[in-house]
Amino acid sequence: MRRSAWLVWLGLVMCGYSQAKLTLTPLDTNPNPNLIRNASFEAVESDLPVGWTWDKRNTDSAVQVVSEAGATGQRCLKFTNTTPFGADIYGLLRYAGGVPVQPGAVYTLSCRYKTREGYVGFVGGGENWRVRLPLEDTRGLWRRAEITFATRENETSFDLVIVIEAPTDGVWIDAIKLEPGNRATPFVPAETPERPILTLDDLGEEVYLSEPRGRVEFELYTPQPVRNAEIEAQLGEQRARQQRVNLAAGYTRIAFEYDAPSAPEQTLRLQIRQGRQTLAETERALRFFTPALAQQRLQALAAQLPNWESQLQRVRESGQDIAYPQASLTILQEFVRYVGEDLQKGQLQRAYAQLDEMERVAARLNQRLAEALSGAKPLPTVPRYVTSPVEIRGASLIADTVNPLTGERERRPVFFVGFGHFGQVRADIEKLAQMGFNLIQIDRGVWDILPEEGQVNLKPIEEDVLPVLRRAAAANVKVDYLISPHYMPEWVYRKYPHLRQPRDGFIQYSLFAPESLTVLREYIGHFAPLLKDQPALLSICLSNEPINKESPDSPPHQQAWRAWLQNRHKNLITLNTRWKTSYKSWDEIPIPAEGAGAPYAEWQQFNAETLANWHRELAAAIEQHLPGVPKHAKLMSWTFTNDRELPRGVDPERFAEFCELNGNDAYTLPLWDKDAPWAFDWVTTMLAHEIQRSMRDAPVFNSENHIIRDRETRYVPPQHARAALWEAAIRGLSATTFWVWERTDDPKSDFAGSLLHRPEIVEALAHTTLDLNRLAPYIAALQNQPPDVYILYSQYDMMMQGADAVVPRDSLYIALTMLGVRVGFITERQLEARRLPPNASRLIVANTQFISDEAFAGLDFLRQQRGLLVLGFGEPSLEFDRYGRKRISRPGTTTFERNPLMDARRLLTRLQPLLGNWGIARPLRLLNPESDQPVWGVGYRVAPYEDGYVASLCNYTRAPITVRLVSDANQPITATNLLDGATVEGTITLQPLEPVLLRWTR
Repeated sequence: MRRSAWLVWLGLVMCGYSQAKLTLTPLDTNPNPNLIRNASFEAVESDLPVGWTWDKRNTDSAVQVVSEAGATGQRCLKFTNTTPFGADIYGLLRYAGGVPVQPGAVYTLSCRYKTREGYVGFVGGGENWRVRLPLEDTRGLWRRAEITFATRENETSFDLVIVIEAPTDGVWIDAIKLEPGNRATPFVPAETPERPILTLDDLGEEVYLSEPRGRVEFELYTPQPVRNAEIEAQLGEQRARQQRVNLAAGYTRIAFEYDAPSAPEQTLRLQIRQGRQTLAETERALRFFTPALAQQRLQALAAQLPNWESQLQRVRESGQDIAYPQASLTILQEFVRYVGEDLQKGQLQRAYAQLDEMERVAARLNQRLAEALSGAKPLPTVPRYVTSPVEIRGASLIADTVNPLTGERERRPVFFVGFGHFGQVRADIEKLAQMGFNLIQIDRGVWDILPEEGQVNLKPIEEDVLPVLRRAAAANVKVDYLISPHYMPEWVYRKYPHLRQPRDGFIQYSLFAPESLTVLREYIGHFAPLLKDQPALLSICLSNEPINKESPDSPPHQQAWRAWLQNRHKNLITLNTRWKTSYKSWDEIPIPAEGAGAPYAEWQQFNAETLANWHRELAAAIEQHLPGVPKHAKLMSWTFTNDRELPRGVDPERFAEFCELNGNDAYTLPLWDKDAPWAFDWVTTMLAHEIQRSMRDAPVFNSENHIIRDRETRYVPPQHARAALWEAAIRGLSATTFWVWERTDDPKSDFAGSLLHRPEIVEALAHTTLDLNRLAPYIAALQNQPPDVYILYSQYDMMMQGADAVVPRDSLYIALTMLGVRVGFITERQLEARRLPPNASRLIVANTQFISDEAFAGLDFLRQQRGLLVLGFGEPSLEFDRYGRKRISRPGTTTFERNPLMDARRLLTRLQPLLGNWGIARPLRLLNPESDQPVWGVGYRVAPYEDGYVASLCNYTRAPITVRLVSDANQPITATNLLDGATVEGTITLQPLEPVLLRWTR
């Protein structure tokens, strides 16, 4: 039957008060055939769908054929699983024999499913299971998902699988379809159902309605023609009905139009009748979000602003510091404006998300003000940074502060916290100070100052940078200035065409040719003198996310590599002997390919030296014009902690030689999988901080602090932001600018989803900053506490071994963190120089195998002459020199665990009784109240303070953890929580990602 022959336009029948409307449109009467048999699992044999095989493999997962409301037919599949997610751990339902397909053809795979879990697994298959349709949270509602792919040139059978990889209480799957073409067409059950089927797969529980009228669409499948049907849709009091409808067999799309409801909670009901018989019906509870409802909530918040200002004044007059409520109020004032703008622009979903957070901020503000005014909980006093010189003292930044109540000035540790990096931080300097922040990062680039050869333009400095610095000084805010060498003007490439080489990263010119430094020295020579003696200038950032990943075909790269080799090996005989090669000329030697063993590891060393030395020249040029101004660079933390990232050339030890601050760019993101061991991804960031602090006894400055993924649309709890900042601070972070103080309406922008769309995140960072500065002497004690034990850090070994070097190190670091043991790192170069930190007495070799002969000899010397205790995690260790030659002599290590792949949790149990034998003092132990065993999931750190100790504790998991506080004499500890003044008597329950700071006397 032709489509036009049964296209039906239905007139409107109205009931109730609103002009609701129903429109019916038949869908394609010729959907593509489904290549899968028993695709809706109606045929069952031995409790499994016919034509499918089940293997739970190494899991306790299970599959059932069940009857479920909303299934396409009478049945669907339900999967459950309690086995934790892990590599190569999954249950498998496989379509027997595979699905015949044509090579090099386009297909679409689709299915209906529902679950309330995060990622559970996937429907997919093909060669190496490369086609994957992920099964993710649908809030328990049926959803249709699809993926389009092309078969390989030799692929004639598609291995169709359903893989369950993560724990789930239930994921239901139905109506799988594999069909030719680049889109999914309607699913037609092979088994004819008895009645029509209504589906609401595309309709969620939340409806954001920006216009006065709304529209809901749903699908109706009729297995046989239906005559004289009656179709009715109802939403609250709005109802539309169509009578005497003739429906052909197949799919029909029904659109229901309605007026925006006045109340948010509504139920949508759909029904198809024939005479007195109900053929199909469904309903769904909906929550509507409209501009009118949002405007009501916004006006209610805006109406409270004058009252809050009045209460704030009363608190101030009572002699209390208003820092905390003032921060919350300023944030609310800003977001009232932001949400108003969003409503005008139609950004309805974002407006509601912000309103939800603002109302929680407002509730906390009301409580804090009420407690302060009643005297039930007076507000604490926070010393404020005032514009003054800053000095570096270990991990701390020391500056002038003022007591806002007495006016008394004191020089003490200060935590500089704020945001980057573009126009909005410039505009909001004074507002940021009202929120409790005291640092921004801004930048200008080479092309701003040297737009053309022979031209110098200082207006960007005079009209932008200097006014910002002057305003910042007046507002008691510091400025970090990024010189952005990656913004290179085009004339430089015209003059030096060989600089343009294929590269990864921001810097798109060769670092192996000297001309870039010629231009950059001129650039620095023009702008830097203008920044001299600016009181707001904290530091200079030399580059943004530096890496050195240049094409192996680059002539400057090749020439520099061969020159480096000649200097290192002196002659080809030595090189060929070490490399086991037979080169006859230096010019024959290429840039080694990944996995080439010693040549590739040696190239990595050359590459890292080049990147560091290039920055060393920038640092020298800055020092010439701005003597004494601290310098740093945004070293991405994963580039020197992950073996696969080492070819990018980042070595923090080399940067520490000329940077006064340990600069980095780190990500500490939420972990969304409910079965992840942690609530946030802390390991890489905190490990990187510890490594950098070991390279130079100086503060960490994370000048691009990512705590939310770009374009993130999910709600991020404020506890995440608080824990990310606090935990970094106790590890030596004394300055940070968060990414990013900008808003955008472009969902594809890197600014989308940023913290400036999230008032609770801003408040959490503001209050945590105030806490850090209020309690700065205690935090500084934790920061500057020397390590209890060191781990050997060798980038060369990481290059040679890969994950076998990284996994043991990470497991060891995690386990020691859970035991309250402070960890440091010692490098191969330090061993070669026989140079150790003054307090270093214990070194763990975590499965390191490849180190130089000089480092091996240095280690033996330090062991024998300095009494260094060398402990082995993994046996054997230190077996090879840098060129893979096996050593005859053995290291004098004491192996405490032979298996280097022991996971962190088991390793914690293994380490706990050994720490006393190694002479590691533990004035605080955290024990499980039920088992008296070490607690898993709490990171903590302890330091002596005056006549006692101070300790920071943070629960890294998603569930509360109760711990016993026990001294080294196995006695319960009574302490004061310095954050809120509460007394803790021997036991405390730690909430997820909520740090506590305890102090007790000996």
